[in-house]
Amino acid sequence: MPKTIIESTHFRSLINCLFKKLIIECFVNMNLLPKIKSCPCCNSLNLIKINGVSYENNFLSLKDWVLKKIFNCRKCRVKLGLFAEHANIKGEMIVWIDLLKCEEAYYKNLTNLQKSKEKLKKQNKKYEDVIKEINDIQNKIRLDQVKVKIKAKIQNPGIFVRHA
Repeated sequence: MPKTIIESTHFRSLINCLFKKLIIECFVNMNLLPKIKSCPCCNSLNLIKINGVSYENNFLSLKDWVLKKIFNCRKCRVKLGLFAEHANIKGEMIVWIDLLKCEEAYYKNLTNLQKSKEKLKKQNKKYEDVIKEINDIQNKIRLDQVKVKIKAKIQNPGIFVRHA
């Protein structure tokens, strides 16, 4: 007696394979599995469980991104944020919130200067003044970020010591 299509072992293994892939896709897309992301401060791995709630994103420099989770690193205890793109679900990044706040303080002024730089390309003196202001603001941002990094190293001295 010949086997029907449903009874064949090849067909069953194909269905089992598709079913397993579907279950894995459901777990990943429905955020049932935790994500593993590394900390930008200490490079330690963090397990992040996302519950589907999006936080209010008050950061102007990342206004096109959705803030999915705010958490502390398990090793260095710095405040981190998990951002995801609106259109692309797979585009995610971990950002050190304190460093982002350093940029946010100067964001409006810097964008206005960038726009005026584009308008003043033909006027050499004003163009050079605008470029100087932009460089000054970027230096202030870098200085503030270095201060934040030093503060993190002072608060958690043991995590940055390298052992031979």
